[in-house]
Amino acid sequence: MKKITYLAFALLIGAYVTTPLKAQSPFAGAETKKEQSAGKNTTANKEQSFMDRYYDIKATYPSLTHLYGIYAASSCTKERFMERYNAIKVAYPKLKDAHCCYAGSEWSLEDFAKRYYEIKDTYPDMAKYFGEYAGSKKTLPEFIKRYNEIKDSAPDLAGYYGQYAASDNTLSEFSARYYGIKDSNTGMKNCYGEYAASTKRLAK
Repeated sequence: MKKITYLAFALLIGAYVTTPLKAQSPFAGAETKKEQSAGKNTTANKEQSFMDRYYDIKATYPSLTHLYGIYAASSCTKERFMERYNAIKVAYPKLKDAHCCYAGSEWSLEDFAKRYYEIKDTYPDMAKYFGEYAGSKKTLPEFIKRYNEIKDSAPDLAGYYGQYAASDNTLSEFSARYYGIKDSNTGMKNCYGEYAASTKRLAK
């Protein structure tokens, strides 16, 4: 009887030792659930329409009107966007016109600054577009090529050359999106270019 009891106990211990660690722990599923939750939040954030994001940040920061369009076009959460915006304000206070471009970009602060000074040193007369280039994924030759394309072909979009140059949309796509939001009477007059340069739906 004792031998049988000892054998059963040994088998029980062996089963426990060979069981995967996550199955042993009462907290095994906690991290997975947290990661899944974060993933869902990210997906939900990306699925927000341009208009949803625009009015969301407007309601939270009513005085920061220059941020609305860039945030709405980005894929950042509002918290991450403002974190990046405040970080560059502290690190590069003189790059005032480019702060929001960095906040909405995917570049590190160091790489963004390098790109900013790259175009500034090469094309010092294009100050209006320094931030848009720095925040884009385009190389400098690509950005300039697209800038010249819209400048030569669409004088009616003169206020949005940099946004087109920084985008991935074709000129016809950019123009169609621009006139689409312009004719929509949504009340978002200060962000036509950001919407035209994005790929987000205007509304749900």
